[in-house]
Amino acid sequence: MLNSAKIREIIHPGAAGPEPRYTPSAALAAFVRCRDLTCRFPGCDKPATTADIDHTVPHPVGPTHPSNLKTLCRFHHLLKTFWTGPGGWKDRQHPDGTIVWTSPTGHTYTTHPGSRLLFPALCTPTGTLWTGDPPHVPMSDNRAAMMPRRTRTRAQSRTAYITRERQHNADHHGDTPRGNDPPPF
Repeated sequence: MLNSAKIREIIHPGAAGPEPRYTPSAALAAFVRCRDLTCRFPGCDKPATTADIDHTVPHPVGPTHPSNLKTLCRFHHLLKTFWTGPGGWKDRQHPDGTIVWTSPTGHTYTTHPGSRLLFPALCTPTGTLWTGDPPHVPMSDNRAAMMPRRTRTRAQSRTAYITRERQHNADHHGDTPRGNDPPPF
């Protein structure tokens, strides 16, 4: 495993301006994932490598910038996106990546980037881009009805994923030659 590990430099964006599109660049996505390390929802510890990157203030009003991006696992991303308004979750992000969450009951929870103890340089403020509350967009009472519907079952999705991975491995690695050497004990 040591020989196959890749070392990548993570560059702090500093005072760089926002990116012009919804999807962050690979460098910005890598920075946000390394800064956060896990899903940023209170109490969730799913790794950032498998998480979605979410705009705190929705795009296009909110910029694609590290001060407005965080990682959320798919479950919490959907929860934040579709359970909003007076009875939903609210979040406010600070330039250093700290997020203050307000629950539907009014309780507040503060989450800090996972890297703040190990790599404090990643938590250096990246610039304040938004100082007010996100704009209120009137939502219909049936917003939950907008939740995406599955096109196949979880078992079908898992089977398709495994098939794709096996095909990918076969294409890139081929058959592993089997030696006649006995296993080292």
